[in-house]
Amino acid sequence: MSKNSKEGVKHAIQELAIGNYRSYPGDYGIEAKDTAANVQSLAKGYWDSREIKEIQRDEKLGINLEDYRQWTQEAFATFMKNNEYSLS
Repeated sequence: MSKNSKEGVKHAIQELAIGNYRSYPGDYGIEAKDTAANVQSLAKGYWDSREIKEIQRDEKLGINLEDYRQWTQEAFATFMKNNEYSLS
């Protein structure tokens, strides 16, 4: 999927987010106290660490921080649903 479309960027962000959720279960699991804050922080981190080309792309596509927040939250919901049995 091309990162030159809004859907492509969404897919890329969600893949990154799910990778983080898998890599840091202590921060993103049912045991974590600040999971919601951690998910929002992850979105902000992605937003703040974009390179110039990514910033220009996002501006061209009308993508904003709220999109990144929504996409990481959706990815987290998918992650939890797909892993509900393995986390308990």
